[in-house]
Amino acid sequence: MTHHIDNRQTQRHSKPMYEVASHCKKNGIDKAEARKIIQMLGRFASRHELEVNAPPKKPRFRY
Repeated sequence: MTHHIDNRQTQRHSKPMYEVASHCKKNGIDKAEARKIIQMLGRFASRHELEVNAPPKKPRFRY
């Protein structure tokens, strides 16, 4: 049996937003690449948007 869910009864949960500039500093993204990400996403973005649009990390080889 299915139930009808009224849209007005559901709660809208917003995703936490993060500051793009501080995320870039914390993850070691250079200033030029950080500027591109800020232009693309704005000052604030969700964690998923930041992770998807971040440049690939350089491999750290162990010797």
